[in-house]
Amino acid sequence: MRNRRDASIAANPILIGAATLLVTIVGVFLAYNANNGLPFVPTYDVKVLVPDAAELVKGNDVRVGGKRIGAITSIEPVKTASGRFVSQLDLKLEKAIEPLRSDTVVTVRPRSTLGLKYLELKPGRTGRPLKPGATLPLEQAGRIVELDEVLNAFDAGTRAGIRDLVDRASNGFAGRGADLNEALSGLNPVLTHLGPVMANLSDGRTALRGAIRGLDAAATAAAPVSAQLGSLVDGASATLGSLDAAQDGLGATLDRAPRVMRDATIDLHAMSPVLADAARLAVGLRPVADLLPRAARGLADTAQTGAPVLRRATQLGPDLEDLLRAVGSLAKDPATSSSVTRLTKVVASLGPTLRFVNPFQTQCNYLGLWTRNASSTISEGDENGTWFRFIPVFQTDEFLQRSTPAPQLHATPYGNARANECETGNEPYLPGQQIGHPAGLQPNHTELTAPPPGTPEGPH
Repeated sequence: MRNRRDASIAANPILIGAATLLVTIVGVFLAYNANNGLPFVPTYDVKVLVPDAAELVKGNDVRVGGKRIGAITSIEPVKTASGRFVSQLDLKLEKAIEPLRSDTVVTVRPRSTLGLKYLELKPGRTGRPLKPGATLPLEQAGRIVELDEVLNAFDAGTRAGIRDLVDRASNGFAGRGADLNEALSGLNPVLTHLGPVMANLSDGRTALRGAIRGLDAAATAAAPVSAQLGSLVDGASATLGSLDAAQDGLGATLDRAPRVMRDATIDLHAMSPVLADAARLAVGLRPVADLLPRAARGLADTAQTGAPVLRRATQLGPDLEDLLRAVGSLAKDPATSSSVTRLTKVVASLGPTLRFVNPFQTQCNYLGLWTRNASSTISEGDENGTWFRFIPVFQTDEFLQRSTPAPQLHATPYGNARANECETGNEPYLPGQQIGHPAGLQPNHTELTAPPPGTPEGPH
């Protein structure tokens, strides 16, 4: 009975076909979901943020050091707090990689030239462990470099040069594989000592990045004058060639150099007192040097002001000639001597007046201000005429006669007009009775006046 039942099951084509179909369906299902991991196999799921998905698609590999450790299960756009949209990648990873740390770096890499991509992980060592479902922040995403960006880094001339270099190098290395292997084996001592060198270069105190930036800035600055630098190198080559041709003379010069240096040392010792005096003189001239900028500005202003005068001075030639003839005739007159003597006394008596009047105009410009402002006093009126414009300031205790000056009286009979003070018009209003010069020095200048625009040049 048993043999007959077993034979009947094995001979039943329906059961065999159903079993075959079930195995096929299971195989197709497992093959279809192989990229997303096998069912019922535990995984380590995390999320990462990248600035750009860069043509990643669902199911692309996640690799560490070239080994596939998982796949991307979904890609979604996410808006950050700053309003920027980034891509969030959901990763399903093997349990062996758990846990990733918060300093892990993720980078989108090209897998082929046809555009296939994968996500590369560089696990960190010091960050905090990421729990399942945690998100790696955007700061841990590396820069995405596309293949076209790499190719566009070289212009047509550079690509042609690289192609020519590879062509020439291929001819040079052809048939020399054994020699190349020996050369590489001979580099082993160099690589052994290269470790400390590279450690020093990577040290932050070396500031290699700053040096590279400085060299880049220097190269950028030298780029506009590259043609001139080329001619400079050519000229230097000719100069060095000339020096090489005159090497015998240079040798003789170098042979005499020690004796010349000894003589120069003796001379410098003899000159040391002179140099010391020169140093003291330089120290003494330092205050004068501080005044040079201001003096130079004054000389520049004087030259600028005097240029128009000098241009007009040429017109005075004929008149000056007539004047000098007249002065010569006057000097020959016998009566001139006594007249000059008396005129000298008059000028001497005018000295105090001139010393007061000169700064009145040259320093304080009071005459210019008065002539400019005088017109404004009669600038308004009616059909009957004009009237003075003024603002009366009344002091009630000054209306009537009194035996003493008013408590609020301000009177300066003679305002100072000196090289360092222009008192009239600049004195402050102080409360109480103020008679005579106000205390302290007032400003040493007033408002400058000039002809209206368009007025022909002439004495101001």
